Amino acid sequence: MAIFLTEEDVIRLLPIDEAIESLESAFIEQANQTGKNHARSRTSHNDLSVTMMVAVLGQAGFGGYKVMGSGGSMVTLYGGEKRELLAVIESRKLGQIRTGAASGVATKYMSREDSSTIGVIGTGHQAISQLTAICAVRPIKSIKAYSRNAGRREQFCNEMSNLLGIEVIPASSGEEAISGTDIAIAITNVRTLDPVLLGDWLEPGMHVNAAGANSIDRRELDDNAITKSSIIAVDAIDQAKLECADLTIPTQSGLITWDGVHELSTIVGGQIPGRTSPDQITLFESQGIGIEDIAVAAHIYKKAISEGSGIDLPF
Repeated sequence: MAIFLTEEDVIRLLPIDEAIESLESAFIEQANQTGKNHARSRTSHNDLSVTMMVAVLGQAGFGGYKVMGSGGSMVTLYGGEKRELLAVIESRKLGQIRTGAASGVATKYMSREDSSTIGVIGTGHQAISQLTAICAVRPIKSIKAYSRNAGRREQFCNEMSNLLGIEVIPASSGEEAISGTDIAIAITNVRTLDPVLLGDWLEPGMHVNAAGANSIDRRELDDNAITKSSIIAVDAIDQAKLECADLTIPTQSGLITWDGVHELSTIVGGQIPGRTSPDQITLFESQGIGIEDIAVAAHIYKKAISEGSGIDLPF
C-alpha cells in the first residue's frame, strides 16, 4: 500500500548531509546512464500553469515525477519489486533541501578543499539550504550575505548565525558580499535579465553556485562571470539550453560553446575533474532536475517505511 508523507515528514527525514549523499548516488547513476532524466516541462494557459519533472533511477529501482502548480507541489514515487506506486510526498521543502544539496555536491567536487568563506546574494528560504549544504562539505568559518531588503538581510544573518554556529555578516552590496570570499552563491528571485553577480567581483580560486534563475528570461551572472570560469557544470545540459539564460546568452554571442559545459554527473562520476588548479574559477549553474527530486524522495520513503511512518493511501 502506498503512503502519503507531509512537509513535516520531509523535514524530519531529510537532513542535508543525507540529501547530499543521495544526490551523489543519483549523479553517479546519471553518469553511468542507469539514471534517466527528462527536461522540465511547463504547460500554461491564462493564469493556470503546471510544471512536471520526470526521472528514473534504474539501479536504485525508483522512478517518478514531481508536479508543481499554484496550489503546491507533490512527488509521486514508484518502484519496489512490483514496480508499483510507493508514495505521494509533499515537496516544497523537498525541493528546497535538494536544491541546496545539489550546490553542496558541486561545492564538494569543484571548490578548493580549503575554502572557508562564503558570499551569498539572496536571503530567501532557498538561501538557507544553500548555506547549510556548503557548510556540510567545507570548513566554513565566515559568511557574508546581501539582499535588497535590509530588514530581511539582518534577520537572515541573525537566524543563520544561530543555526550554523558561524558568523554571518550582512553586506551593504552584492559586490561587498562576494569580494574576497572562496565560494560565491547567487540564489535570488530575479525576474529580469539584469545580472546580480558580476565577473569583476570574482577572484582566482573561487567557486560559484548560481541557483536562483531557472527561466530563459531570468539571469543572475553577467558574461564576464561566465567567461572567467575555467570549468562550467550544469545538472543537465538539455535543461540548461532551455532555461539557463546565464549560459544561453554568451553561447549565442559566441563567447562560449556548449562543448565547454559539462554535466555535474560527469564530475561526480570521475569522468572529468572538478578543477585542475587552485587558481581556477569554477561554476555550477543549477536548474534543478527531476533525478534530484526522485533521489531524495526515495531516501525519504525508505526511512519512512523503516520507522513505520506515513499515512496509508486507499490505493
